[in-house]
Formats: sequence, C-alpha cells, structure tokens
Amino acid sequence: MSVYEYFLIFLALIFCGYASYTDLKTQKIRNFCSLGLLYGGTLSQLMAWHLGTATPLYILALFFGSGLIAFAFYWFGIFSPGDSKLFWGLCLIFPLPLFRNLSGSLSFPPLILTLNIIIPYSVGVFGYLLFKFALMPNKLALLQAFFTAHFQKTALLEKLFNLLFFIGIATALTFLFELIGWQPDQFLRLVLVLGAFALVQKLLSPMPKTPVYYAIIGFACVWLSVRSAPSVPAFLSGFAFFLGLYLVVFVIAKRLVLGLASITFDNAVDVNGLQVGMIPAEQIIRVTQSDGSVRYERKQVGFSSGWDDNVIVSPDPAGLDAEDIAQLQHLAARGHLQNLRIR
Repeated sequence: MSVYEYFLIFLALIFCGYASYTDLKTQKIRNFCSLGLLYGGTLSQLMAWHLGTATPLYILALFFGSGLIAFAFYWFGIFSPGDSKLFWGLCLIFPLPLFRNLSGSLSFPPLILTLNIIIPYSVGVFGYLLFKFALMPNKLALLQAFFTAHFQKTALLEKLFNLLFFIGIATALTFLFELIGWQPDQFLRLVLVLGAFALVQKLLSPMPKTPVYYAIIGFACVWLSVRSAPSVPAFLSGFAFFLGLYLVVFVIAKRLVLGLASITFDNAVDVNGLQVGMIPAEQIIRVTQSDGSVRYERKQVGFSSGWDDNVIVSPDPAGLDAEDIAQLQHLAARGHLQNLRIR
C-alpha cells in the first residue's frame, strides 16, 4: 500500500482512539469523531475515484450499503447513534488494498468490519460468561430456573411459529433470487436470510399477536415453502437445513448467551436508585387485560426488539434518560415495580 493509504488507516485510528476516550470518559461519542470520520471517508472515496482505484458505482454501493448496515445496527438497538456513524465512517475511509486478498461477498468492507466486530466480541463474551458461570455457586438451580422460564408451553409454541416464519422468509428470498437471476454465494445467502428475518420481525413487532395474525402468517409461510419446493425430498432437505440453522442461531446460541449474560452480568437495582445512562437488561411491558385493568410484565430480550406504546423501557445502548426513570419511579410508587435489572 502507498503512504497515502497508510495515512488513511492512521487517521481512522486517531478518530477511533479519541472516540473511545470520550466514550469511556463521558459515555458519549462526540460528533467531531463520528462526523469527522464520515467526512474524511467520503473525501477518501472521491479521491479513489479521481485516482482511478474505484468506480462511481462501487462508491455509491459502498456509501449506501454501509449506511444501511449502520442504520440497521442503530435501529435494532445494537449501536448507539454515535457508534453507528463511526462504523459508517470506518467503512468509507479504509482503503481498498486493505481487503485485496479477499474475494466474493467477503471483499465488501462493511461486511468485513461487521464480522470483525461480531465474531471476536461474541467469542470473548461467551468465554468470559462461561468462566464467570463456572465460578458461581448453585449452578444446577440457576440452570433449572433458566430452562423452566424459557421452555414453557407458550414459549415453545412461539418458537415453533418463529421457525415457520423463518422458513417462509428463507423460501421467499430464494424465490426472489431465482426470479431476478441472482445467485449469491452460500455465505451471503445466509446473511441475507438472517437479516431479512430479523428485519421483518422488527417491522411486525408492533402488531397485536392475535390468533388471526398467527393463522395468516403461518399459512402464508407454509404455502410459500410447499409451493416453491420442486419435490418432496427437496422440501424435506431444505426444511431440515433451515430447522438446524434456526435452532443453532435463534434457540441454542441466543437463549444460552442471553441466559448466561443475565446470570453473570445483570444486577437488580432499586428503582429509586436508578441513574441516567444505566442500560436496562429487560423490557417492561404494559399489558391491558380484558377487564380493563393493567399489569406490567418483564421480558428478557437481547436488544431493543420493537418499540410501541406498551413498551415502557427496553435495552438500549443510549441507556435510561430522566423521563424513563421518572416513569419507572411512578410505577414503583403505585406498587407495580420495585426493581429493574441493569447491565
């Protein structure tokens, strides 16, 4: 790589280092870091066009593709706004020769950065969780409580519906790829299926979960799966593959990591002791019963999984604000809530 390209990498490290410093000191990333990196990345792409190392079409795909992924991280509650803008800027400022040894979908910088964020973080956190869990007393009782809470009849029925939903989304995407004549590689196909499933779930989360909702969505997914299969063996093999993928990603890995994280990381804090910036480890949901009375339920989620008028608080990287704390303290004064689990 040239001196100019090393300079871009050094500039990215400077912005990220200062962003880390301000984040640790004030729990916020200043706009100077995120917007400065985004501005520098945009200029570097224009310079790449001028030097002939990138085409306008690639630059547009990189700009909007990385922006879409950054927005998805923010929308799903994984990143704060500052983190998302910083990620967007990093995708733009890194020079193309940095990824020259990669091919296919893995050569797309936003995807590479996403994998380099998720995989090391997941391995590190999972290892730390197992280490902490091994040192905790009463492990058998904790595991029994975990399985009792997450594998009840209602939860299992919901998982079965989500499995049908997941297979329906995968089938619809496969049909769409064949319709437009695009054959992405297997890895990219899996990423698109998982992303589409999470996106559609997020879009449908505000809808009331009535029997009509389950019947319509379930029938549509089964109909799509059966209709698109060329034969019974092909249908069964596809069903087995997506069943395994769903179980590994959304049941075993998700529930195991969330359960271990809840056991080792979360602390119950009295509502009157809450502070601005604390991150909830659970959702507090308002449930209106048939007689008009209101009760409040706790729900364990990995991140902010859908906001509507009935969600009081939800895990969010931005943390609690003064209005959230006042609302929770009002509920506590009425006897609905005494503590909140905090990460």
